[in-house]
Amino acid sequence: MIRWGGEEFVIVLDACRQATAIDLAERIRARVAAYRDSEVGKVTLSLGLATLAPGEMTDALFARADAALYQAKRGGRDRLSIAPQPD
Repeated sequence: MIRWGGEEFVIVLDACRQATAIDLAERIRARVAAYRDSEVGKVTLSLGLATLAPGEMTDALFARADAALYQAKRGGRDRLSIAPQPD
């Protein structure tokens, strides 16, 4: 996991099936949602997930993941949005 921007992080999973990545992302999201802090209160997590398509450049992959993240935020936050595969 690396910090990508202010409040954005990237997790790269090598040779991972999309279903496994979705399961992991949902478990992370649920774990964060269950966390409570007396000073911070409830914390939520919005996630965008993209899987690398054959021949796809990494900048295109990250752009699709970023678009999925913003779709999750627009959809009400505290959710996972999965980027469609490129045409």
